[in-house]
Amino acid sequence: MGHRDAAVNRSKRGRDPSDNRSSQPNSLSPQRSRASRQRSPKEGIAWAIAVLLIAIGGIAGSGWVAIQLIVNPQALGWMNRFLPDWVPIPVTGLQPPQTLEAIQAKIRQTGKIPGELLPLGKNKSLMDGKVVASDFLMPLLAQPSDPSDRPPAIVELRVYQGVSGERQKANQPALFQLVKQVAIVGPQESFVLAPLVNAQSTSQGTARALPLTSLKRFEGKVPSQGIWLNLSGLWSRRNETVTYGQIVHYNPKRFYLSVLLEWSSTTGQIPLWQEITGSGTPELMINQTIGMEPQFKVYQVQPRSFLPNPIYLEPISLTEPALNNPTYGKALILARNGLWSTGWKWLHSFKQKQGGKNGKWSATMQAQMDLVHLHAQITQTHAEQSWASPNQQVLANLIDGRWSRALSIFKESAENSLETAALLKADSGQLRNRVNAALQISPNQLDVKTWGALLIASQRGQAAAIAWLRKQPKTTTSDISQISQLLKRLQPAEE
Repeated sequence: MGHRDAAVNRSKRGRDPSDNRSSQPNSLSPQRSRASRQRSPKEGIAWAIAVLLIAIGGIAGSGWVAIQLIVNPQALGWMNRFLPDWVPIPVTGLQPPQTLEAIQAKIRQTGKIPGELLPLGKNKSLMDGKVVASDFLMPLLAQPSDPSDRPPAIVELRVYQGVSGERQKANQPALFQLVKQVAIVGPQESFVLAPLVNAQSTSQGTARALPLTSLKRFEGKVPSQGIWLNLSGLWSRRNETVTYGQIVHYNPKRFYLSVLLEWSSTTGQIPLWQEITGSGTPELMINQTIGMEPQFKVYQVQPRSFLPNPIYLEPISLTEPALNNPTYGKALILARNGLWSTGWKWLHSFKQKQGGKNGKWSATMQAQMDLVHLHAQITQTHAEQSWASPNQQVLANLIDGRWSRALSIFKESAENSLETAALLKADSGQLRNRVNAALQISPNQLDVKTWGALLIASQRGQAAAIAWLRKQPKTTTSDISQISQLLKRLQPAEE
């Protein structure tokens, strides 16, 4: 009876909360159970897809590793630094380490010239990923057919790592392990001369590769990702000179050496790393300025999904507006056509009115604005300085979009007018593009119409200029009469 009473008492009190063997299923209501059963097929499909994607990724990754082990066995040595000491990946396919003299002798046997070793800094050992070692870069030069030729071309770059630890015996010459080698081919002549072609130069260039003869490491404030190097060469003909080259990047974490960018500069300057956009990271700036026409290409370091080298250089472009807005788009039209100061003023005003209002001013928008400002600073400086001749003063003001000021200089004297006529006749499109862009955005500007008519009259005659004026919107008979008087100043006064 006692046992029976105890059982009855336990039944009345309810099941012991600590007994979880069957409480959970019974705690679900019929509604929740049905909902759970209804979701199960969808959840099962989702889990199946997730497992499938993981499996595909694993197979792809394994395939990549397998290919690397076949094609470039030493390429996976970097993985050792992430593994325990007792689970190393054996690095096979490596040439035995050699002394510097042996390496140089072997290079000479191939008909090439070994260059000086360039230190790349400390790194983890390729062999085990644990021991500290030193990396070096060696350029290989082509054997010149004539010793009197200009400096020989660099045709290959090699990364060597100094052997350390047990593999380097005491009191023995230093040994070096070949880690990476990359063939080097210079940029095509047509690419190098493109900035001159854009400036209507007679030098067009061919498809032949130009030699790269100098190798230097970028120092100072450079991006923190890896090591940055510059290969360069010099093209010269008559009174035209262009410096060109390639940007080389070394990723020590993956022992990966690659060419990221080809460049060309009409000023003879090598690319500079400096902060242009206020992003906190320096950008690569290439100067392609010709005369008073500023032209800079600016590249930003951006991430990408490429394990050996997860970065690339992306140019800041003004072709596509970063914001779908009419005012913003018009500002970039002005800038693209050389009216840098006017375009920057539009962008600056737009940012003050709209950027702070809705709090949406992206990094891409800021980069475009800063690139425009970089050019505007140059054109403003030129317009405000004193020049030796009137036509230079007129040109500087026209380039900066100071139409009224340029017109005042033109009208100061007959000599100024004639010099300006020669300037306008020689225009190959830069000034004409500015006039067209300014009238596209603001068609009623009388000073701009005047310069458009002066340009056409200088190149095609007064009749063509008057015909063009009549087609411009909101141009009165009085406007045409006034401008016609100025067109007469383009011709010498009759005696």
